[in-house]
Amino acid sequence: MEALKVKENIYWVGVKDWNLTEFHGYHVSHGSTYNSYLIKDEKIALIDGVKQYLSQENIERIKSVTDFSKIDYIIVNHVELDHSGNIPELVKLAPQAVVVTNSAGKMALEAHFDTTGWNFQIVKTGESISLGKRNITFVTTPLLHWPDSMMSYCPQEKILFSNDGFGQHYCANTIWASETNFGIVCEEAKSYYANILFPYGMQAQKALNTANELNLEIEMIAPSHGCIWNGKEEVNWILSNYAKWASGETDGSAVVVYDTMWGATAKLAETITAVFQDAGVPVVKRCLTNAHTSEVMCDILEAKYVVIGTPTLNNELFPRVAAFVTYLKGLAPKNKKGFAFASYGWRGGVVNKIQTIMEELGWQTIAPFEEKYTPKPEVLEKLKEHTKQILG
Repeated sequence: MEALKVKENIYWVGVKDWNLTEFHGYHVSHGSTYNSYLIKDEKIALIDGVKQYLSQENIERIKSVTDFSKIDYIIVNHVELDHSGNIPELVKLAPQAVVVTNSAGKMALEAHFDTTGWNFQIVKTGESISLGKRNITFVTTPLLHWPDSMMSYCPQEKILFSNDGFGQHYCANTIWASETNFGIVCEEAKSYYANILFPYGMQAQKALNTANELNLEIEMIAPSHGCIWNGKEEVNWILSNYAKWASGETDGSAVVVYDTMWGATAKLAETITAVFQDAGVPVVKRCLTNAHTSEVMCDILEAKYVVIGTPTLNNELFPRVAAFVTYLKGLAPKNKKGFAFASYGWRGGVVNKIQTIMEELGWQTIAPFEEKYTPKPEVLEKLKEHTKQILG
């Protein structure tokens, strides 16, 4: 378990979780990594830990470049357990190390672990520690996506250790975005934002503004999940896309998401999709029988229009649709236009449950549409005219 060189005397000492397929209900297609970094200078700093069950790999990689007795600082950027799970074990191996975090991080560490005897140093945005030739400056990013979230920046190397920000759930043979399928890395970065950071656009904008105010020159972003962004082109790609996603800017596209029992709701979805296509609006149609919720959220991230349909089952939303709208509500996408549609057998009205969620999210909506049993051609014509209202 050898450390991998990031720059001279800066090493990746993380672990790769090839078998990860699910994270908080979010479907993970390519596994993930838990990235930990070690900087050797006159003083030695370890940045972030890993999941507890993968701790031994992290420890072996650290040992390949230094002895634990020589570590001066353990920097905890975020206390979620995929990053802090083995911090108690690391502190036991390096009891002399100062645990550097912010005030919310200290509270969270104390809530998760027995921190008796730990030597804490509490930092705020703009404060730094010196390692010798290098400094580490801290940028607290509260609620991106936990209250304790923080990033660490090395100005001499122009590296931002960004923890969950700018990451991807992606596992590869390399730690570099440029040395694997860059298109997939970009898609996974988009998926990560859509499924984890979507509710925190305001906080993401604030973090980007803080980086500008501190005049951080960034030529490398080393996140805690996935590949490292290296060079101005890659860094500019991820920073500019985060700025776009955080602003709620849309690309004018549409998403029709639904499920179906006997095909009635599918016919409604096909009709709505055709209206968008005929109007020249890029549209994707996602049936939840086949499409995972987290994949649909990637479509919704930049979409302008979102239309959601369900069959009625036992006077309730169809289960996969109910799960989807619950997930959607939690991620709280803004700046959308849409409506709900449904099919039913002997009792209607369930469509209003979806419509209510859209309204709670502040979306611009038109009235919901529902039809009993299989929709006839004249009903589909009415649906076409109804759908055109959202384009107005």
